[in-house]
Amino acid sequence: MKRLALSCLLLSIALLTFGCSSAANSMPTEAPLPAAPLISEAYDNSSPGLRSSQGMIPAAQPTAAPAATAAPGALGTASDADIQRMIVYTGSVSLQVNDTTDAINKITDILKGVNGYIANKSLAAYGKDKLRGTIVIRVPAAALDSVLGQIKALGVRVLKEDANSNDVTEEYVDLDARRKNLEAYEVELTKLLDTVRERTGKAEDILAVYNQLTKVRGQIEQITGRQKYLENTSTLATYTIDLVPIEEVVVEGQVGWDPGRTAGQALDQLVTTLQGLGDLAIVLVLYVLPVLFLVLLPLVIVVLILRAVLKRRAPKKPVPAS
Repeated sequence: MKRLALSCLLLSIALLTFGCSSAANSMPTEAPLPAAPLISEAYDNSSPGLRSSQGMIPAAQPTAAPAATAAPGALGTASDADIQRMIVYTGSVSLQVNDTTDAINKITDILKGVNGYIANKSLAAYGKDKLRGTIVIRVPAAALDSVLGQIKALGVRVLKEDANSNDVTEEYVDLDARRKNLEAYEVELTKLLDTVRERTGKAEDILAVYNQLTKVRGQIEQITGRQKYLENTSTLATYTIDLVPIEEVVVEGQVGWDPGRTAGQALDQLVTTLQGLGDLAIVLVLYVLPVLFLVLLPLVIVVLILRAVLKRRAPKKPVPAS
């Protein structure tokens, strides 16, 4: 009986050991991670990712922009208090002044008081001892009305005035959203470039991602430059000031008797007459006489020939005898 119990115990242990080993052998082993797909072709702008010989590698897509600046239509949904309007002011004023140089000096002093400046200046002669000038001024938009009022007060009268305003807020918000999307895209492309370097290390794969990264960086710089231009033009208004000096009025009165002036006029007329006679003599000698000679010479020759012929044909008179 004891032997039977011991045999059953040993058989149970053997079965348990065999079962555990079989279960361990039947468990699936962890499969190795698949290698990163190889990039073999350049980035295609029309596709959402980088194309490879084994399929498409999803490129990092631009993340959505914040709701406040997501799209051009955001201006219609956001409140006016949340939006700082960006307006570009331009215009021109034609002003009649007593002295152009003095007016420019006074305008310079006015601009210094508001941190403005003259961006361009052009002067040209106008009439007798006068200058006409054209200047282009940059004025802070907040002080534009005050500065224009002071400049107009320097002139005698305003000849012409034009003013324009252009709201570029929507364009600026749209550019800002596009820039943020591209910056997020740039971050994802940088990560993808690091991954490609670690997994493949192929030059063509790295170059494909790097080229796309360069394009994105160029677009970001272009948008940033446009934003800076809009910020500058909306902060400082641009006006063209044309300064026209007053023309001198000449009053013509009744002129009295002036013997000297009369004598001078007489001498001028005499000189003119002598010049005319001299011109006539030159024309007669160099033109009229040669023409008359050429016209009359054949006639004289014909007359002489006719006289000679007639003289020969005339009968001779008999000589009377002595």
